Amino acid sequence: MIPTDWATLWQELASGDIQASFEGEAQMVERWRRVARQLDAGGRHLPDPLLEHILGRLTPEMTVLDIGAGIGRWTLPIARAARHVTAVEPLAGMRHVLVERAASQGITNLKVVDVPWLEAEVLPHDVTIAAHATYTTPDLLRFVRKMDAGARRTCYLALRVPAHDGVIGELSERLRGRWHDSPNFIVGYNLLLSAGFYANVLMESKPVRCWSDPTLDEALTRAKRHLRLEDARHDATIREVLARRLEFTDDAYRWPDSMRSGLLWWDKD
Repeated sequence: MIPTDWATLWQELASGDIQASFEGEAQMVERWRRVARQLDAGGRHLPDPLLEHILGRLTPEMTVLDIGAGIGRWTLPIARAARHVTAVEPLAGMRHVLVERAASQGITNLKVVDVPWLEAEVLPHDVTIAAHATYTTPDLLRFVRKMDAGARRTCYLALRVPAHDGVIGELSERLRGRWHDSPNFIVGYNLLLSAGFYANVLMESKPVRCWSDPTLDEALTRAKRHLRLEDARHDATIREVLARRLEFTDDAYRWPDSMRSGLLWWDKD
């Protein structure tokens, strides 16, 4: 058996995961404002054991570096628990909403950096965090080594965990010869392990949600979007798999694929 080259696999998957947005900045800001309003109103309030684990290990004198902070789903709760947070967020729309949310919540111990992580010049912090911020980074090891170098105490890396029996995985294997369709926890964990990062693992015990579509046509559209297929060459194969694997119940086609996250973390020596 030929051993898997995890670095090359991550690079190939991450390169395919890069998708440019054609929305203007104003549209992006408004889209992320809608998401923020749902968060702030509790509309998406679900238990987050990964965030709770991090909060439970923080102390009020610690400084935290949050890489790929987005609109602050983790950043703002962490800022309320730490002495200072530096948030690295290169996307203008997300960054704008992050600053708005921090101001509206009276959070003043937050500094925002507006360049990509691998270009950022940031002093070391006690803790570094990257939650779902690595998927368009072809060189994961360079990203993580910089995280590790910038942490005095602990590093945390959250990655999505694909369903072991997922339809997307089956389709990816049939169409491309590999089960992984995108950068994920399995590839990232094995890559870091092969590079000498012996990380602890905290896994969400339950999936956050599972997909459902009202019609097979909409399920087909979802599958092609995840597999980044733009033409109809594989539509027949995809329809055959969907018809066999999806369960029709309560007027919708239910997927076995689920949304779950895993946290890799390690304390510095």
